[in-house]
Amino acid sequence: MEERTEWMRHLFNALTSKQISRNRHFATFSKGWSRLVHKRYRAVDALRNEADRLARIPGTSCWVSESEGELYFHLQCPRLHYERVVVLLGYEWEWLGQQSSIQALLKVKSLE
Repeated sequence: MEERTEWMRHLFNALTSKQISRNRHFATFSKGWSRLVHKRYRAVDALRNEADRLARIPGTSCWVSESEGELYFHLQCPRLHYERVVVLLGYEWEWLGQQSSIQALLKVKSLE
């Protein structure tokens, strides 16, 4: 199982660094474990895009919690009555935590 997790991490890193064209290799991503990684990549990238948009609204914050060995990413915007909680894998959080909009929102939460 650890080998598969490491393989999934490498594929996710290749997708996030734009080393692989999702369009050119779409047939590869439509089967097996590649499909799972691709689906998770799209979800995490959409979460980053949401954070980019919501970061412009005052009061928006995000934080990470852990429960029973799982990481939970919380994105909250009280002005829009919006809250989203997503379960992340470790390597997904590593990438997401490096994004500038996420770092800015984490600072907002730590100042509160």
